[in-house]
Amino acid sequence: MLIVLVIIGIALAMIVPKLRGVVRVSSIQGALNRVANDISYARIRAIRTGSRAQLVVGSTGKTYTVVTDPSGTDRKVEKTVNLALDYPDLVLSPTSATISFDSRGMLISNSASKVKATRQGQSDSLTISGVGRVYRGF
Repeated sequence: MLIVLVIIGIALAMIVPKLRGVVRVSSIQGALNRVANDISYARIRAIRTGSRAQLVVGSTGKTYTVVTDPSGTDRKVEKTVNLALDYPDLVLSPTSATISFDSRGMLISNSASKVKATRQGQSDSLTISGVGRVYRGF
């Protein structure tokens, strides 16, 4: 019986570090899923309102905001997300990046087309195509 407990203890000691890595990667993917959904949301708001819409990453890389008609008279903050609440130590880069869509949902040429999320040495990224599609890891 004691031998079985020792074997189980050794097996657990080998498995636990690997599980931490899996949890870290899964949290990065969860955060990027949220960002990807909000990029799509910004694109849809641009099409529906017939004006520009943006997703703006905060200067710390821990927050972002979705804004419609950013330079017009009807500027509206659709939502602000603080990733630090659900994903501590996660940072989006480039910081202060702006992903802008025109009224047709097309990515505006001078806006960011890639967003990278990093947490404790692990990272993953999203790429936004010229037509506004969001892809993972390119």
